[in-house]
Amino acid sequence: MDSALASYFFQFLSIILVLVTFPSVLPTTLASGFSIKEATVQDLQLAFKRNQLTSRQLVEFYLNQIKIQNPILKGVLEVNPDALAQADRADRERKTKAPGSLSGLHGIPILVKDNIATKDKLNTTAGSFALLGSVVPRDAGVVTKLRKAGAIILGKATLSEWSHQRSSNAPSGWNARGGQGKVNCYFFSSYLIHWGATGPENPYTLDDPCGSSSGSAISVAANLVTVSLGTETDGSILCPSSTNSVVGIKPTVGLTSRAGVVPISPRQDSVG
Repeated sequence: MDSALASYFFQFLSIILVLVTFPSVLPTTLASGFSIKEATVQDLQLAFKRNQLTSRQLVEFYLNQIKIQNPILKGVLEVNPDALAQADRADRERKTKAPGSLSGLHGIPILVKDNIATKDKLNTTAGSFALLGSVVPRDAGVVTKLRKAGAIILGKATLSEWSHQRSSNAPSGWNARGGQGKVNCYFFSSYLIHWGATGPENPYTLDDPCGSSSGSAISVAANLVTVSLGTETDGSILCPSSTNSVVGIKPTVGLTSRAGVVPISPRQDSVG
């Protein structure tokens, strides 16, 4: 078996492992009957209101998903050690009807791309070891607004290192800290053709996820988080969202704050 064929063979086995193993080890329905899988923010808020779900249960679910799936998918660079504490606070605020607890994002876990600064225990590195351990002066503007709305910062999403500015030859979704991000939305049949057969389409092929906001798209597609933030200079939100079959919104340049975001181009950068 030549090296190219061997590579396809092992990717094929990995696909089968993902398809067969993940559904069997990841229960997505709570005792209350509410299913977290593919739930929208509106669905989650309604479940909070009906006492079918707590923010702690939601965060615990996503942390478990990340623990099981992320070693293969590499969509999350690091998780926030304070995420559960933030979830507990959100549950208390909701119970006491504290001001702000009715916000649409209150108690909702969110991943932010690793080029967006958070003034907490998380690193902000753009995927590079060069910035590991550096301390940012404050939260990015968009993170400040998320915290004010009561959102839970679940962690940092992976990305193409330096938003794909490290090298024109570096693969999409790769960074030194997190490795190569994988998944989603290529045709399963493209692999089976090598075996003289065709098969159904499948969204989990462990292929190029596109970038640079690769982890932001991978994580939502694989139910590692409810919603995520990415950034775009030239296709870095639209391409990963399309490739991973999730909705991506790239706002008009200047409509969202870029303060505290590792920059590429002041004329093109946008957070979405």
